[in-house]
Amino acid sequence: MKLKRVIYELYEVDFGSLKGESGSDSHEIDREIYLEFESGNRVYFSWCYEPVQYCIGFQSSRFNASEPDHVIEATNWNIWRDLIGQSLNFVFIDESHQVLELKGQISSVFLSSQEQGSWVADVLHISKDLPVIDN
Repeated sequence: MKLKRVIYELYEVDFGSLKGESGSDSHEIDREIYLEFESGNRVYFSWCYEPVQYCIGFQSSRFNASEPDHVIEATNWNIWRDLIGQSLNFVFIDESHQVLELKGQISSVFLSSQEQGSWVADVLHISKDLPVIDN
């Protein structure tokens, strides 16, 4: 499956905090994102409760049943640009699913369950660089 689009489904608080983030290499949101592939399939990513409370999960439907306050296409953002058109693998970096690598052939994006460096959080941290988990 080749990646076609990246969509952020946001709460109001996320919308305000993301202004000017299209060029950054990391940011955080409280809700979820989805990746849309050339086949039309969507995969949603968010913080979740399995296998531990506050980890990263993915599934074919929304994690949050309510409609988002804002929907933003992030396909052309710096953090995502290199993954567009690539086939992706989803690779958990650790047993507790704190970090998920979205691995393409030439680049990756990392999703982690942390807020401003504090781990095991109800926040989706999105970054170009592999986050370091302190034990």
